[in-house]
Amino acid sequence: MPLNPPLLASAFLAPNLLSVAHVGIEMPKFAQAVAMGVCQFLTVQAKIITVDTGVVGIGTSIMPLIVLPPLLQGGLYAGFSSMGIIGIFSPLTISGITNGLVTGLTALALLQTNHPGIGVGAGIAKLIGPSAIPSMLQGFDSAGMTGDGSKKMATAIGIALDITFASWLEPIPIVGSGSPIPGTGVGFGSVI
Repeated sequence: MPLNPPLLASAFLAPNLLSVAHVGIEMPKFAQAVAMGVCQFLTVQAKIITVDTGVVGIGTSIMPLIVLPPLLQGGLYAGFSSMGIIGIFSPLTISGITNGLVTGLTALALLQTNHPGIGVGAGIAKLIGPSAIPSMLQGFDSAGMTGDGSKKMATAIGIALDITFASWLEPIPIVGSGSPIPGTGVGFGSVI
């Protein structure tokens, strides 16, 4: 199933936020806001590029989007700190968001890439795109979370995504038609 906000929010973010005592009547709205912003950034704005090696040909790859928890968690701590959202419950909220997004992205998000120069081999995927902050602000606005605190939270999560994907790399297999001639190339794709 492709990455989509309702499933990311209800099956992954909300349960993980509940598990760290992030409760209240606004929690489902918060989970939905985060999911909408993340999905907007990953599926619409961000693109995937790859550096490939293998044998000459035309190949493709489909892999889950795997983000390691410490990478995202460190970004969230930096984002929360930069926006002044540090308090006694911040580590719990950060843990809930981290666990929800990491498990949700692994289960739902797929890297779909095309490799016009390499038929069989391996590549390293890198996500490129604009800042995630506007997508997060739009996600929060779409969920009806428009106050100053919501804007700070959206910006903090956007900063975290920018930090996370600035250093994120993922190895991917390339499968297709190959020849006996070795080669290198560049591929492209998107998150679905």
